[in-house]
Amino acid sequence: MVRELAEYLAGHGQDVTVAAGYPHHPYGRLYSGYRQQWINIEESDGYRLVRSMHLINPSAAIIPRALVMASQCAGFIWAALKSDQPDLVISYGPPLIGPLISGLIARATGAKLINVIYDIYPDILVEMGKLQNPVLIQAFRKIEDLVYRASDHIIVLSEGFRRTLIQEKGLDDKKVTVIPVWLSGRDIVSMSRDNPWRREMGIGPEKFVVLYAGTMGLVSGAEVVLEAARALEAFPDILFLIIGAGQAKDRVEAEASKNGLANLKFLPFQPRERLSEVQATADVSLVTLAPGRGKTSVPSKVQGYMAAGRPVIAWVDEGCDTAELIQEAKCGLVVPPTGGESLAEAIQFYYHHGEARKLEGHNGRQYFLKHFEKEVVLKRFVNLAEDLANRSGDKT
Repeated sequence: MVRELAEYLAGHGQDVTVAAGYPHHPYGRLYSGYRQQWINIEESDGYRLVRSMHLINPSAAIIPRALVMASQCAGFIWAALKSDQPDLVISYGPPLIGPLISGLIARATGAKLINVIYDIYPDILVEMGKLQNPVLIQAFRKIEDLVYRASDHIIVLSEGFRRTLIQEKGLDDKKVTVIPVWLSGRDIVSMSRDNPWRREMGIGPEKFVVLYAGTMGLVSGAEVVLEAARALEAFPDILFLIIGAGQAKDRVEAEASKNGLANLKFLPFQPRERLSEVQATADVSLVTLAPGRGKTSVPSKVQGYMAAGRPVIAWVDEGCDTAELIQEAKCGLVVPPTGGESLAEAIQFYYHHGEARKLEGHNGRQYFLKHFEKEVVLKRFVNLAEDLANRSGDKT
């Protein structure tokens, strides 16, 4: 997404530099084909990409992760020193530390700062029980407050996030704008479920496919898929297809193997050019969030499901942003996160009601084109960025 934003800004006459680390998410291992250097500068599709060396660690513990993020942010400072003086800084993280460093860079250069918030920290860590030390919580809250005050504008994914920042964090409503995750309607199109990718994966046309695609993060609650799979073992033609990566996925896959569940199939992330076929393989798509997590996290995988024209089952808290999206778009069912039985019942509904699958899939595609199509969303982003940049001087 950052790459697409950089290309779009550059295409609109802006001088764009992207400061980044080296790809290692979600397992904390450097991607094949990359070699870390102290600084690496390359020109790419109209913008300048500056990568700087940082720590990489596979541990999911909060201290090692924080050290990795801190080292990335140190790299951002080094990258900034190698760049022209900006008029606008856009921060995509890492959480708390990234926006804080971005704020320091903006302050030092006289630039405006847009902070993009995709998850609300430290709230998400506190709710997960990953952050319990009162002293650390207080310190993180102070950093959070500094980030908000340093930002000239804040972009959030959803209206729920916006309400949280205004009503609970005390931000000015004019300072917070909702700009959702975007996708290109050309990258994911609605197509036949019986397609070449499906056949390559050995999935016969008789299989009713429940697709979970994307990162299975710590807040996903994706373990519920195991309960639903057990409940539906009597339906040999129902297949749970899990595609992506993440620590929760590793646990689910290990548990499925341990218990001999044959109705789950696990695959890694697939090539971008095969996304339409991957998504089209589904009869119904699945998103999960552990109870109480809907307030601080909004899974972006839903947009891909909608783009593919497939109905969505959302195992999430009633009233959270994901639930409200599904209900507003009329593109699926919202299932309270109380256990696997309720999820299995929702899957059986779509298993028996082909017309509902077709109608709700169509609704999702139409809603996607109106609200999440790349050109529609990026135009809003660019208008906001140019407005702030103009206030600080040149368009950069």
